[in-house]
Amino acid sequence: RFHPVWVSNGAPNGTSGVQFRKMAAENPGTAAKEAHDQKVAWFKEYLYNNREEWERKIELRLANGDLRIPLELKSLQSAQPGLEKKVLQEPVKYLPAYEEGLLGFLADTAPKAVKSLKQALRLDLQGAFGRNHVTPRGMTAEYTGQLMCVEGLVTRCLVTKPKLLYSMHVRKDVDDNYVEQRDHRDTTSLVVTSRSAAGFPKQDSEKNDLQMDVAFSVYKDSQHFTIQETPDTAPPGQIPRSIKVICDGDLCDKAKPGDRVQVIGIYRSFPPPLQDFTDGVFPAKLVATDIKPVKELTEPNFTPEDINNIQKIAEREDTFQLLARSFAPSICGHERVKAGLLLQMLGGVEKNLSNGTHLRGDINVLLVGDPSCGKSQMLRFVMNTAPLAISTTGRGSSGVGLTAAMIRDAGSREFHLEAGAMVLADRGVICIDEFDKMNQVDRVAIHEAMEQQCVTIAKAGMHVTLNARCSVLAAANPIFGNFDSTLDLVKNIGLPDSLLSRFDLIFVVRDQTTEEIDRKIADQVLRQCATRFDDGKKRGVEQIHSSILERRSQQGFSDEPAQLFEAQMGEDSSQGQVVTVDFLQKYIRFARRRQPVLNEEARQAVTEKYVEMRMRFQSGYADLSATDGAERKPRLAVTTRTLEALIRLATAHAKLKLRKDFVLVEDVEQAYRLMLSAREEDVPEPAAAPAAPVDDDTGSNGGDGRQAGRGKKRQREEAEASQPESEGIMKGRYESLKTLVGRCFAKQRLPSIGRMDLLQMVNGDLAPGEPVFTEAELDAGLAKMETANKIMIDEAGDEVIFVG
Repeated sequence: RFHPVWVSNGAPNGTSGVQFRKMAAENPGTAAKEAHDQKVAWFKEYLYNNREEWERKIELRLANGDLRIPLELKSLQSAQPGLEKKVLQEPVKYLPAYEEGLLGFLADTAPKAVKSLKQALRLDLQGAFGRNHVTPRGMTAEYTGQLMCVEGLVTRCLVTKPKLLYSMHVRKDVDDNYVEQRDHRDTTSLVVTSRSAAGFPKQDSEKNDLQMDVAFSVYKDSQHFTIQETPDTAPPGQIPRSIKVICDGDLCDKAKPGDRVQVIGIYRSFPPPLQDFTDGVFPAKLVATDIKPVKELTEPNFTPEDINNIQKIAEREDTFQLLARSFAPSICGHERVKAGLLLQMLGGVEKNLSNGTHLRGDINVLLVGDPSCGKSQMLRFVMNTAPLAISTTGRGSSGVGLTAAMIRDAGSREFHLEAGAMVLADRGVICIDEFDKMNQVDRVAIHEAMEQQCVTIAKAGMHVTLNARCSVLAAANPIFGNFDSTLDLVKNIGLPDSLLSRFDLIFVVRDQTTEEIDRKIADQVLRQCATRFDDGKKRGVEQIHSSILERRSQQGFSDEPAQLFEAQMGEDSSQGQVVTVDFLQKYIRFARRRQPVLNEEARQAVTEKYVEMRMRFQSGYADLSATDGAERKPRLAVTTRTLEALIRLATAHAKLKLRKDFVLVEDVEQAYRLMLSAREEDVPEPAAAPAAPVDDDTGSNGGDGRQAGRGKKRQREEAEASQPESEGIMKGRYESLKTLVGRCFAKQRLPSIGRMDLLQMVNGDLAPGEPVFTEAELDAGLAKMETANKIMIDEAGDEVIFVG
């Protein structure tokens, strides 16, 4: 059984509290030394009572190169009731003594390990800190001198510097191995007294001149950084608070700008040098004893009823439409935009290849539209729904403000790194409103962060790379404020292709003036104004408290199942069912855990859709009236990034359906339809997506396809009527035929294909709405391709041989 030698009143064993206070008053140095020795002896005895456990723990830590030994506060409380509170309130009295006892215990049990130590052992206090677990806003004067646990976001990080601990002085002109040592430890070393006030000694006791030996002096690494309240913990309408942190030794370079960390340390004041007068304001900083990254945010737990409801919603046929309708339900219309933002919050699957290539899984969305269409409200809903979101505006942000900046410190004149908004939003969403108001130079600065998801800085002799793995949601107005119907989409947007290609979805939000839409919007707004919301329940950022301890103490509220469907506003229920915001947040968080991959059918479908988009938007063969390349409709560019965007959107839809393993063709179809609708292109109906097979050589459709056959016949007659007799096929049609023929040979992987079979394959791959190719067009096109040495036709004229 453990018998402590230190009683609860703080006096040595065998000494009453009155006698100890009298002794301390008569000889304070001796009393403090005796109290310190008693704490050292108590902790050594505490370690010896669990010798095997502590030996194993210390050996494991030293083997991993870690000099910080964890110590649970509850174990101290079980060994001596009330000791946990004393350690939290007066850590300077206990931590140095306990660390000295730890070193003495190691010297007794493993002398060789002590000799191999390059730095002193440290204790890493862990456990529940109670009211001492706060954010930077909670660091008030009452906690000065106490052991604190602070969580926040690293916004500023200075360079690591060596700091002098002990200076060694030798005689200047005599080499007699005489060494004099001076202690330069300050309050960051948790020492009560310091002998460094006299500075460096100039002479020894015998009046011999001394000089400092720099090589034999002892140094340690030291670093300063600043942690700030995270955006989700700062109260609405208030500026986030920050606090400076001092770390040394192995804790240096553990935190970088943009990281969410939990810092355990002692909150101490650092008075300025003594002067004739003072204002009484002493800056306080946190002397870190441990730094840990916060991997998971504080989120409500899933209940069995929540998981059951999530699985039921995922099994519905209209899951995508239901959740998209529930996204920002207070905004009328914009179903396509809501569906895209829903997929953005789910995201794709991030890929880190073995060769070092990083493929982002975050989805970037751009909203371009007329004023007063609800773009900013959608950004605000994403901010309140996403677990981590940072908002900024184009006019109020610069390029370095969005990425990162090197700033010269006013006092030391040295450079330090400050993270921008995109770095602070790592693993979250950054919302940029008024994106078109940004300067061109500032927009170029975010190109790297949007695609490579990192920020590289090479300034002031420093080369730094910071993570910026965030989704970008931007809202902008057209180049002239409103959409000009006389201009095409590209000229209306007015942004360079190098920036537009980095957005996976570009939505056009128009203010259409039709009576039906106007009445629908007016009815939506009036029903909201006529409904009184007095349940007292807070959502979004209002639900977040500034104290993390307070948030975690409300687990009883978080463990309640979220309400599934929202109550209908008013008497009109024509909009259908809508799930609640709380359930939508849980659904998104549950679905983001899935990591499906493309199966073989989905990979082929992605390839087909990408090739079709390239032909439609790059070659312009869908413009039926185009006779020359200059007359084709300008469209948004389709690049390889569009292919990656299609994969990300399909993966996000698979997550929405809670698919664990594979992305199906259905997900690819939904992603393709969403991309076409976002680009204001004709979207094929789901039932008309598969092409009807041609049963005979005449190319006529049977059964219920008669109407489509008559439509194709009229289109064929109109196309034949517009063909020049000299060539037999129009230039635009020839370019389309050449692409489709090469595509058919690539799919079949055959050296030759029959002429009629080739005609059937070409017409089967046509885009919706494009007229079929006639035999005359095929013969004329094949003749031109043979002249260009692309194909060969056998003597009988029935086989087409592909050359390249």
